[in-house]
Order: sequence, then C-alpha cells, then structure tokens
Amino acid sequence: MAPVPSGPPPVVVRVLGALIAEVDGAPVSLGGPRPRAVLARLAVADGRMVTDDALIEDVWGDGAPRTALLTLQGYISSLRKSLDPANARGGLGARVLVRDGPGYALRLPPGGLDAAVFATLAAEARTALGRGEAETAARLLDDALALWRGPAYVDCLDREFAAPEIARLTALRHGATEDRAAAALVLGDHTRAVAMAEAHTREHPLRERGWVLLAAALYRSGRQGDASTALRTARRTLADELGADPGPDLVALQDAVLRQDDAGVAAVLPTPVTTSPARRHRRVPVPLTPTVGREDDVRTVADALRDHRSVTLTGPGGMGKTRLALEVAGRRDDPDGPWFVELAGLPGRSADEAGPDAGADPAGAVATALGVTSGRGVDALVAVLADRRALLVLDNCEHVVDSVAVLVSEILRSCPGMTVLATSRVSLGTPGEFVHETPPLATTGDGPAVELFLARASDATGGAAATEDDRLAAARLCEGLDGMPLAIELAAAQARTLSVQQLLDHLDDRLAMLRGGSRATPRHATMAAAVEWSYRSLTDGEKLLFTELGIFEGGFDLEAITAVVDRRDAVLDLAPLVEKSLVKALGGHPRRYRMLETLRSYAAFVRDHDVTARVRRRHVQWVTDLADAAYVELRGPRAAQWMDRLDREMPNVRAALEYCADDLETHLHIAGGLYWFWYRRGHVAEGLRYLEPAMKARDLPAAVTVRAVAGLTITRYLAGDIAGLMESFGRLAELEPTTVGDPVPRSDALVALAYFEAGAGLVEPALTHAADAVVLARELGAPYSEAEALMSTGTAWLRAGEAERAHDYLGRAIDVATTSGYRWCEASALWLDAKVSLAEHDDDRAVASLVRMIDACEEAADTTSTMVGLMTLAYALFRRGHVEDAAALRAVVDLRSESIGYWPAAMDPVDLGPYVAELTESIPADTAAAAVATARAAAEGRDGTSNLVEDILQRCR
Repeated sequence: MAPVPSGPPPVVVRVLGALIAEVDGAPVSLGGPRPRAVLARLAVADGRMVTDDALIEDVWGDGAPRTALLTLQGYISSLRKSLDPANARGGLGARVLVRDGPGYALRLPPGGLDAAVFATLAAEARTALGRGEAETAARLLDDALALWRGPAYVDCLDREFAAPEIARLTALRHGATEDRAAAALVLGDHTRAVAMAEAHTREHPLRERGWVLLAAALYRSGRQGDASTALRTARRTLADELGADPGPDLVALQDAVLRQDDAGVAAVLPTPVTTSPARRHRRVPVPLTPTVGREDDVRTVADALRDHRSVTLTGPGGMGKTRLALEVAGRRDDPDGPWFVELAGLPGRSADEAGPDAGADPAGAVATALGVTSGRGVDALVAVLADRRALLVLDNCEHVVDSVAVLVSEILRSCPGMTVLATSRVSLGTPGEFVHETPPLATTGDGPAVELFLARASDATGGAAATEDDRLAAARLCEGLDGMPLAIELAAAQARTLSVQQLLDHLDDRLAMLRGGSRATPRHATMAAAVEWSYRSLTDGEKLLFTELGIFEGGFDLEAITAVVDRRDAVLDLAPLVEKSLVKALGGHPRRYRMLETLRSYAAFVRDHDVTARVRRRHVQWVTDLADAAYVELRGPRAAQWMDRLDREMPNVRAALEYCADDLETHLHIAGGLYWFWYRRGHVAEGLRYLEPAMKARDLPAAVTVRAVAGLTITRYLAGDIAGLMESFGRLAELEPTTVGDPVPRSDALVALAYFEAGAGLVEPALTHAADAVVLARELGAPYSEAEALMSTGTAWLRAGEAERAHDYLGRAIDVATTSGYRWCEASALWLDAKVSLAEHDDDRAVASLVRMIDACEEAADTTSTMVGLMTLAYALFRRGHVEDAAALRAVVDLRSESIGYWPAAMDPVDLGPYVAELTESIPADTAAAAVATARAAAEGRDGTSNLVEDILQRCR
C-alpha cells in the first residue's frame, strides 16, 4: 500500500478525474489521446513493468500500424520531457518513466499517484473506524474523497485496459463514502449522515449498505417513519432490480426500527474490533508437490478476486487450472474458508443432449464439502451461505457448466460475502465473470517448464542430477509439449526408463509416451485421457471439425478453415471449440487460431482415414492457391503484409510440401510461387531444399517448370553458388524456346534470363531478352515484369560501361516499380544506380540512392536487400571518409549474416565482393573491433541494431 507523504511529491499523476500530471506543483503537457493513454496504462500498472507489446495492444488495439513501436518510443520520450525537463541531463525523468526489461514502468515517488494515496487513506480510515476512532476516520476520509475530481480514468472509459482499475477504484470510492456516513453516525452528526446517505442511495440505489446507513441515520434523527419508508424502498428496489431479498443487516435493522430497539439499530453501526475473528473452517487440499512457475498467474488471479466476485480459470485439460486455483486459495486468509469443491465426479449431460445437465447437483456437492445439511437445491444452500464471507473454489465445472452457472449466479446474488473461483474448460457465462485463460509455462532454457520437468524427473530417478545436455534437450522437449504442465509431468515420469533425448525423439508418438500419472485421478493418468475428457463433451459436428482442424500446422484463419473444411456449418462449430479451450484464438485481424500439438496429435489419433485423406488434399490445394496469390502479391504494394502472412503460414506450407514430395508437379507449383519469399527473407537453405527438384522436372507444364527453375537460379545466386547458378541458368535457357505461345511462362523465362545475362556481362542477349520481356509484360498487364526487365536493361548498360544509358533505364525501372508498388524492384534498381554512381566516383549520388533503397527495403520487410544496401552504403561512406560509420554498418551486416546465414558479398562477387575486401583491408583493426563490440551490444537490446543503423541513415539524409 502506497505511503502518504508528509510533503508534496515532486512529480504527481492524477487519475481520479481527467488525467493530469504536475511537476513541482505546476501542470505539464501530456500530448494527445494516445500518449495520455500510454501514461494511463502505466499508471494502472502502479509501478509494475508493462511490455512494449502490451502497450501497443492496449493503446492501438487491432489497428496498430507497422510503426507503432517507433511511435510508442516517441510518446515515451515526450512524456519523459514533460515529467522532468531535466531528463535530457539524466535527471529525475529517467527515474520516473523508466525502461524495464522488455517494457516501461512508471516509478513515481511516494504519494505521486492520487489513486494510490486515496486507497491508502481509505484503508487507514476503515481501520480507524473499526478501532472506534471515528474522528480520525472522518478526517482521513474527507482527505481521501477530496482527491476525486470526476470519474476515475475518465479519458480512458472506452479502453479495455482501464476497466478493471476503474471498477476497483469506483468500488473503493463507494465504500469510502459509506464509511464517511458511518463515521458521522458514530460521531452523532446525524444530519450530515442523512444527507450523505440520501445522496449516495439516490446515485447508487443497489448498494445495500447505503440503505442501512440511511435508515439508521433517519432513526437516530428521530425520524422513525422515514426510516421505515427508506427500508421498504430498499427492499422494493433490490427485488425489482436484482430479484434479490434483502441481506441480514437490512432485515435486522428493519426489525429493530419497528420495535424501536436502539441496541438493535446500534448493532449495524461500526464497532471497535478488539480481536481478529476466528476462522470457522478451511478446507483446501494441500498439493503434494511444489507449484512451479505460476507466480505471475497467482498474482493476476488474486488481484482479479479483489475486483470480481466470480473468476473462472479456463484452458485445455492438463494446463494446470486446478493447481493454480489451489495455490491462490491456499494463500487466502478469509474469516471463513476458503472451500474447495471437486465436481469432476458429478454426472453431466452429453454434448448432444438438450436441456440442463442431467442428474447434476452441484449445490449438493457444495453442501457436502461444507459439511452442512441443506437439503437438496440451490435455495437451501444459499440460505446457509447468506452470512458467510469466504472464497468458494469449484473445480472441473465444464461437464455441468449450466447447473454451476445457475448456482454461482444465485450465490453471488444472495450471499454478499461470497466469492467464487471456478476451474473449467469453458467459461461459466455468469454476470460480471472475470475469465483468466491459464497459459502454458514458458519453455525457455531456464524457464519454469524446464524447471518443472527437471524437478519431477529428479523425483522419478531418485534425485539424479541433470547434465547441461539434459537441460538443453528438456527445453526442446517442453517446447514440443506446448509448455503444458500435465504433459511435462507425464514425460518426466518416464525419465526412469528413457533419457531426456529419447523422450524428445519419441515426441511424434506423444500419446503413447505421456502416461504414468496419478492413479488417484484417472482422467490425468495419461495425456490421452485428459484430452478425451474434453473430446467426449463435443457434439458430432464439433468432433468432426476438431479432427479436421488438426491438419493445420502452426495456425490458421477463417479463410483457411473455409477452404480446407468446405462445410457451410463448420464455422458454427468453431466458437464452441474455442470456448472449450480445444482451439486457441490468437487475436488480431483477421483472427488466427491454433491447436496445441498435443491436441493435434489426439485429433490425428481419432480422425477417420477418409477424413484425413479429404482434408489433406484440400489443405494442399489451399497452400497451392496461397502460393499463386503470393507470387503476384509479393511483387506489389501489399508485399510487406504478404511477407508477414507467409511468415505465419510457413508451417502449413512446409507440411504441404512434405506431403506432396512425390507429386513433383504440385510440389514445384507451390515452391515456384514462394521462392520470392525465401529469397527476400534470406532463407536460402530452405528455398534450395524445396526448389532443387526442379532440375529433375521433365514433361511438366512449362508454367510450373520455368517458374521453379527461375526460382532455383535466383536462390543459388543469393547463396553465392556460382556453379549451381550456371547449371540452372543453362536449364532455363533450354526451357525458353518451349514457352513460345504461352505468355506467362515465357514472361517468367525472359525476365529471368535477362537478369542473369546482364549480371554476367552478356550484354547483347540481355538487351534482346529484356526488350521482348517489356513488350510481353505490357501485353499481360504485369508492371512487375516490366520493371524487372527495365532494370536488367540498365544492368546490361552498366556492364557495357555506358553509365548514362544505365542511369536512364534504371530510372525508368524505378519509376515503374514505384508506381506499381513493387518495392523490391525499386530498391534493387536504386542499388544498381548507386553502383553506377560509384563507378563514376559520384559518391554523394550513390549515398542518396542507397538511403532511398534501404527505406524501400524496410517498407517491404525485405531482409536480404536491406543487408545488401547497408553493406554497399558502408563502402560509399568509407569512400567519403566516414570510416567509423562504415565500420559500424559493416559490423551490423556481418552480425545479421551470422544470424541468418546469408552473406551479401557471396551473392555479388563482381562488385560487392571487392567493396567488402577493400573495407576489410583499409579500416583500422581497432576501429573495426570497436564497431563489432558496439553492434553486438546493440543487438542485445530491445530494438537490436535498428537504432544504430537509423542514426547513421539520419546523418546521410
């Protein structure tokens, strides 16, 4: 709880009303709605770190631009300058709005956040009121309530991140207002108590305590009739609005007022607390093993229980919902409880049965757990719980969710002191329910998933110590098991028989391997049993869709489902699978979905052979159509979005390519459509692997063969494989005559031949093929082919030593590429134009072209071309005498090359090779070493080497 400072803090952020900030008592500018939202989000976190991704999601939502991270950094910089003008000198601002790991935190001085000060004063006042110090309580509450200038976080009422905090602070404000009226009553200031309680009940007529205080204040003022009227109004309002009977305090007060029982009226007022109330009961099972890796989730759920009376932990079977609930409940200190009720043994209806859960009696299970005799039914149980203040944990609700929802709704409506924490593979759907989707454990090398596996494996092997190789294999094993705690524990149970590496090798047969769990809980004895528990609850349609979706690798969207499943009603069954935690919705637009690998394995296990054959064929066709679309889209204005899309879909692409490896036509059709993606991402080895079969292709359609051979040739060029390049280039030349009369493959062949002929200095054939390609491109309406052909013409003139003609044709290529949105060709033509300028010793023009090139590459998300541009720029800057910048860019490119295995100089031994050799020979060793150290240090930061590169580019602009 935040301390209340004795003097004004130097920096204050006020959220109890419109968001304002003050430095040394003076308001400061916070900018527009989005920077203000950033500050509000950090204020909600109350000193805790908020990641960049979370800030972007909360501030922009699904509409975040590609530049959101840079914009966020700009907002942070502006807010720092406002929060402390001395920030540029490393003063207080840097200590208030700080970088903390992968995000930012707002570290205000004590008393710097009005919401925290209010909560502290309100809590201290309640304690004072309980001790009988009403005068102190009144003073503290007056100070606390004076902090409010309007609704909390009023600038962010429409933002999801603020809703829980707004609800928490609003509830505290209501409680503080009621406490102030209670203090006035105790102090004998009945007139003020009546005025406050009347205003409060008028604004918040469903708060029962307000009516109690109003009636008591009226009675104490000698207005017994008005007190009775207030009580009748309260009963009618609660019945009409909530369908609820009055609570015990209201009933007792009404009886006391009717009997004019002063002592009875006094009983509802705050009285000094001399001892802590004794806990009646506590019945929560104690876990037999320590809980690993759930501290963040425990805090999140505990915080949710402070703000919500109904919290549900969801997730697939085996994700650790029960263990998390036990951990949260075990740390509670309720006056009565907490209580744990296991519902797995209750009979439930099957998914295809209509109506309520057959034979389910969760109320009876709760009554049994509490050790009370309540008869059968919800009403009797509610009567028993009416005056209790406790947490009720309902475990495994999914198969009786309808009955549990009715029970929980009635308990929350009629038992104001009760809070419910449920675990279920599907949410309850009760009003005000807070749903926490239980996440997998992090699977990094030193993360909780590995810690859990090694701890349980050590138990299984009598305390055997793990080697470093075991730890590395365990990280890969846990990642393959989706970080699912039950799967990890079942795998660890096999460590007595198999090594960690052997377990990893058997992942493909995980359902057979993952067994040996608790005999006391049959549904968790094997992973298959855990999944079957969920599968049995599905309708026939949901079961079919579940098995069909298991065909996807990595993830999928609605368009993919429609293409592969091909059933009109399939989409209707998707929502229940998401609701029941068998499919995970990943967010974004369009929504993407994913199945855990363990669930995919079970789907394959139960899927009918005919269904498998059908969806596999349709999956391959969907990927083929995707490749056809990608071939065009990667050469147009939406290339960056399609690069991102293919990043997401690459697991599906690989699965389709592996499946149709024996169907050479389909295999090359897909690979030929996607080679541009592999080229631009620098995925040389993968591209070569899937394109190499093109050299064996005979008697296939020319459109398929030509495109695949062209893709293989350019990928070998990217790899610096000159011998391989010449081989596939020769095959392309053989194919060219066969394309006459077939415009699309002929265009592909002419453009590719011209490109490599020009690069090799074969000027005349390059000019001929390029001229034919331009004519054909215009006939086909393919500006991307026209731009490439014009670029090849410029390259040919470069090799011929005709600089003026080279500049002319490269300029035309740039114009066509820019107009059509073909950023790669624009960038490549700018690079070639820069090389012409370097040959003319016009270094300034070369630098200008290269800066434009790199900007185009960044816009197109083109990894390899960016590296080429940066290395060429390093050489141009070196020639201008900017040795340190040249060394820095060289170091950055080398570092990125180590990461992805692509080396620009190997791709272009004619020009870039000598550039790099000159840099290596001429840059002093100490300068080069310092640049490497700086680049490696930058690479370890959140933004990698981007800021280092951007600083150099800014100096070049």
